[in-house]
Parts: sequence; structure tokens; C-alpha cells
Amino acid sequence: MRKKIKIAVLMGGKSPEYEVSCLSGKRILESLDPHKYDVFPMKINQKGEGYEKLFKLRPEVVFVAMHGSFGENGAVQGLLELMNIPYTGSGILASALGMDKIMFRTMVQKAKIAVPRCVILKKGDFAGKVWNELSVPVVVKPYCQGSSIGVSIVHSKANLEKALQKAFDFGSQAIVEEFLSGVEVTCGILGNDKPIALPVAEIIPKKEFFDYESKYVSGMSEEVVPARISAKLTKKIQETALKVYQLIGCCGFGRVDMILRQSTPYVLEINTIPGLTPNSLLPKEAAAAGITYQQLIEKIIQLALEKNYFADSKTLSVSPRMKRGSNPAERRGPRRIKISRS
Repeated sequence: MRKKIKIAVLMGGKSPEYEVSCLSGKRILESLDPHKYDVFPMKINQKGEGYEKLFKLRPEVVFVAMHGSFGENGAVQGLLELMNIPYTGSGILASALGMDKIMFRTMVQKAKIAVPRCVILKKGDFAGKVWNELSVPVVVKPYCQGSSIGVSIVHSKANLEKALQKAFDFGSQAIVEEFLSGVEVTCGILGNDKPIALPVAEIIPKKEFFDYESKYVSGMSEEVVPARISAKLTKKIQETALKVYQLIGCCGFGRVDMILRQSTPYVLEINTIPGLTPNSLLPKEAAAAGITYQQLIEKIIQLALEKNYFADSKTLSVSPRMKRGSNPAERRGPRRIKISRS
């Protein structure tokens, strides 16, 4: 009888995205095959307490379902690497770069990928300097949050200060971007060294923009997969998403959000742990590629077990977990989920 893989599903945490994380975690738990996995839910409370359970359990793999700060910014990834536990998704550096919107856009710009023009402000900076570079409307966002938390669209100069204060509630810096009207699209990615792009999704929010409510409340937005755009534009968006994903060193899975203006995709951000709730975009894109939710979760776990996170460790050669053939997934010879390239 094959030994089951001990897996912990990590969710919750100190992030403002606590509730969404718990929804993702719940959905993941429901999809895991009890004949293949010994499953352990691990909910970190909103004070950040509960990680000691990992030290006691010592799972063979952790499915990280924590969104936003303290889950998606490299902190949890660092903890798991110190413990020599494989985990789903991107590593420390890629996670940190994906969450820090200022560093992310700097890298993307240097790679000559289109992004909206912006002004970066710190607390105490003179807000009026924004108007030297931009004109209304503008988008104001924190530099280190996800799920559109703390984001505002400013239609008059008089409302900029209020929007900045909202953004500064979540960090010491804020980004003020030009508002680009166009088709909002997103493209999911699966893979480690040779990632593939999923079908492109088109987003039509019922509100002014794709805010937190539009993302997670059923009926508050419409998602069309595949997007109602030409094959040529679809390919361009997928190529851009892959370039961004590989640029910052992502692995496992991710999703790149863009605004399509005329024939140019402008990159807004990358999600290194995109939502996996019933309303989330990545599972819808996977479904359009013929991948069920259960197959998607299985593929993400496979990618985590295949990746060598600890290649620089001097103790690598004596670690049973890292010896060829010692991994339960290797002994089992997991069924590969084939995904055709778009």
C-alpha cells in the first residue's frame, strides 16, 4: 500500500485578505484526495499565531493559500525554507518582488514592458507634485497590498489627499498611476522552468473598477474566458504574462493582470498566490483549458514537489526528503496532467 503524502494547507494570517485566504484554503481542502494525502488544515489567526503547528507536524509539503502581506511577500516562504519543507508557489525573492509594486514595476519597465505612468509618494511628501506628471483621473494604491485593498480612483485634485491617506493606512509609500481606460484582462501561468500560459480572461466589473467586492462577491463582475479579443492579441498578452512571470523568477503558478489599450497590454501587477476560491479567476482560466479544479490543485502540488528549493544547502546530500526516490510523490510516480500550449 502506497504511503500517503502528509500535506498542510496554510491559510488565514495577519493580512487584510484573511477571509479570502480562508475561502481559498477551504476549497483546496475539499479538493484533495484523502486516498492520496494525509491532509492537515492550518489556519493562522489574525494576530499571526499558529505557526508552531508546522514545527510539530513537519509536513512533506505545504500548500500556501495565504494571500497578501505575511503570506505572499516571502515571509512564510522563508520560514518554510528554514524548515526544509517544500511548498507551493514562488520562492522568497519572487514573492517579495511580486508584492512590492514599486520594485515590481521598476523591473518590468527596465525589461521594456509597458506599465502605466506613475508617481511614487512617501508619507509627508508634497502631494501636489503628482500634477506635474499626471492629470485626473488617477489611481491611488498602496505599494504592498493585493486584492485592490486600499485602492481609489481620484476624479478631482481635491480628493487626492483622502485617497493617499487610505493608501498610507497599508504602508509607508503609495503609487499614483495614470488611469488607463481599456479592456481589463488577466492571464494565469502554470509551471516551474518551462511555464505555460492559460487562456486569457476578460474582466467586466459592475463597479467603476475591479475592486475587492467585485473580485469576491458573486455577481459583482463578469469574467469572460477566453477573452473576446483576437488570437493575435491573446498571444501577445500570454507572451507578456510569461515574460513577467519569468522575469521575477516565479514558479508553480501565478497570474498577471493587465489593461489592454488599443493593441498594447499594460502590466498592472502579478499575483504570486492568486485566489483559489469558487469565484477566482485562475480556476476559471484552467477550466477553459480543460483542467478541473482538482487537477489544477494536483498540478500545483506536483510542481512544488518537483522543485528543488534547497539546492544551496550544505546538508542537502543527507536530507532524506531530497534524496532521489525518497519523495513519496516520486515513489508513487504521479500521474502527469498534460496541458496543451495555447
